[in-house]
Amino acid sequence: MTTWFDFSHYFDKTMPVPDWPNVERQEFTLKTFFLELNGGTQNYLSMNLHSGTHLDAPSHFVQGGRSIDQLDFTEMMGECTVLDLNKGPLEPITVSDLSSHEERIKGKQILFLRTGWEDKWGTKAYESEYPFLTNETAPYLINLGIKIIGLDTPGPDAPLRSPFRKGSPLHKELLSNGILIIENLANLRAAVTFDLFVYAYPINIKGATGSPARVIARVI
Repeated sequence: MTTWFDFSHYFDKTMPVPDWPNVERQEFTLKTFFLELNGGTQNYLSMNLHSGTHLDAPSHFVQGGRSIDQLDFTEMMGECTVLDLNKGPLEPITVSDLSSHEERIKGKQILFLRTGWEDKWGTKAYESEYPFLTNETAPYLINLGIKIIGLDTPGPDAPLRSPFRKGSPLHKELLSNGILIIENLANLRAAVTFDLFVYAYPINIKGATGSPARVIARVI
């Protein structure tokens, strides 16, 4: 019997949304209405596409980069290792953290990092104090041949409201070198001991720089 995991958060009005200085918060809104014309119930959804569990396309930070609809679905699936790193508020994830697990990472197309930050989901700290990758990790991941990096945090770069944020170097280097990014993963704790095959499929939105994704995996 195959064991499956779902690494996606539910999308609802309680989930964290991007919190940018001097930009109005773009809350998740789901409206339900009854259509008398056909007797059916309808929904209207409004949200920032970089909320919740989502995948970043290269066009998010790369001029002329591919958008979500220009990605081949085969790029969003592959063998995966989940590393259990257990990081605290604003604690960096270093090359040393990754290289100590290099034998598990080698040969995999996808790498997911469990920091434990999922436990902060729904709190203000989730957006403003999450652990982040150091700049040196980008070339390390590129050299390993990783094609997707996934995190249980809002992103690889330091929080915007922290003194450690200096632009978006991780986003730019990873995406410009063909490494897609999945942010806000869930439920990684139970999967850290397994070799997995991951399917990470976003909504195919033409021209979008990112899209909500359902990220599932089966044990190999």
